[in-house]
Amino acid sequence: MVFIKTVLFDIDGTILRCNGAGKKAMVMASEEVYGTRGLMEEYNFQGRTDSLILRESLIPAGISENTLTAGLDRFKERYFSLLEGLIREYDVVLLPGVEDLLRALNGRDDVFVGLLTGNYAEGARIKLSRFGLNGYFRTGVFADDTAIRNEMPCIARERLKSDHGWNCDFRDIYIIGDTIYDLECARTWGAVSVAVATGWTGRDVLLSQEPDYFFEHLGDTAAVLEIFEKDIIPVLRDQELPSAGSEYRP
Repeated sequence: MVFIKTVLFDIDGTILRCNGAGKKAMVMASEEVYGTRGLMEEYNFQGRTDSLILRESLIPAGISENTLTAGLDRFKERYFSLLEGLIREYDVVLLPGVEDLLRALNGRDDVFVGLLTGNYAEGARIKLSRFGLNGYFRTGVFADDTAIRNEMPCIARERLKSDHGWNCDFRDIYIIGDTIYDLECARTWGAVSVAVATGWTGRDVLLSQEPDYFFEHLGDTAAVLEIFEKDIIPVLRDQELPSAGSEYRP
């Protein structure tokens, strides 16, 4: 099968909003394993990978590289266990149009759907399981692969080739996300950037980054699908944005 387009989704703020469940699980796991939450309370999680959040929160608080590395497997184990419970307790929200879009994309034989997210792979699975979405994604790049989001598109391309035999060009990779970091990582490799304002970054900030495409939300499935029918022609889609809080709560 020859795939024409590859569509890679961010999770938090793009597919769903955990409203604090992810951060709470990470803080609790960090306190249990490392004895401190470090700078997590004031750290801006937006667009950062889980591995980068952990490092930049704990090392300035006095946790050494060796201690961080030695405790990482235990931290992940506790984080995933806590997240499994909290994801059911918190008011996690599936964002407008996401499942309809995923269903439509999966119904096509010219599109390959995957993830490009700052979550650890198991954390991503747990979050998506809240709404039964894991089956829609055939590949992914995660914080387990790299702490640096800008490295992810290259890893995704290599994985598509090695795991699925799909030797695609970056210009045929669409990265959908809600932060400037999603747009930056797409731009770094010449991939197509698709901004969606369902996260915690304002539309004006997103538009200032000049994404290839911009949507207030993914609720108009037909309008989103249009972008996969053409070469790169920047368009803006103005829709009414559902009410949402301004505080980022992964």
